[in-house]
Amino acid sequence: APFGMEAEYAHPLETLILGTGFFIGIVLLCDHVILLWAWVTIRLMETIDVHSGYYIPLNPLNFIPFYAGSRHHDFHHMNFIGNYASTFTWWDRIFGTDS
Repeated sequence: APFGMEAEYAHPLETLILGTGFFIGIVLLCDHVILLWAWVTIRLMETIDVHSGYYIPLNPLNFIPFYAGSRHHDFHHMNFIGNYASTFTWWDRIFGTDS
């Protein structure tokens, strides 16, 4: 399992592809710089959390609907296939990547 801060390293192409989805939220929802920084902070916290390898019961991210955290995402790093989503886990069920 990776450690949390390691999650911020990615290939430039991966950053471009995944960053597009990240910035769509900013473009659609953020009309103020404070909202921009709040969005960036929450997304970074979520990324670090799912790559930490720990399930923390009192984690405030657990209040996000459908949030699965590291328990779900660690399978991806164990086998390098499946369980890509840490928040919208239904995509893994739909595309059969959850087994």
